[in-house]
Amino acid sequence: MAIMDKILQFSDAQVISNGSGSAAVAGTDVFDMSTMKNAWGTAITNDIGEGNNGLVFNWQVATAVEASVIMICKAYSHTTSAIASGTLLGSVTFPAASVAGTKRSLRVPSGTVNRWVGVTYSNTVDDAATGAYDAWLGLDTETPTK
Repeated sequence: MAIMDKILQFSDAQVISNGSGSAAVAGTDVFDMSTMKNAWGTAITNDIGEGNNGLVFNWQVATAVEASVIMICKAYSHTTSAIASGTLLGSVTFPAASVAGTKRSLRVPSGTVNRWVGVTYSNTVDDAATGAYDAWLGLDTETPTK
């Protein structure tokens, strides 16, 4: 399997501004993991969460979040690039007033992960006017690179 992308980033200091109850904001990038075949040419399911510790969805606050804003970050996989209507793989929550450098991780579950993988951001508490996030796929010990 080959994942082709610049540095496995979903967001690079992406500014998220959305209001309570508004639609989730998608990350600026999604991954197309293409299709996989076994040694006999039979199509098989992607399983990027398998083996050792597997891969991890990582989110990090790039610019401090407003005092009243709680941000919910979700990871999805889908058979098309419209990831937000796909299968939810899990979510993490950043508390109000998260400072730059605050990090959350979500281990990719083993099992079926569809061809397209991406993240979304939503806020269920208050209007978000500032706050930027990094998101990437990698190891839980990694920090984003520019």
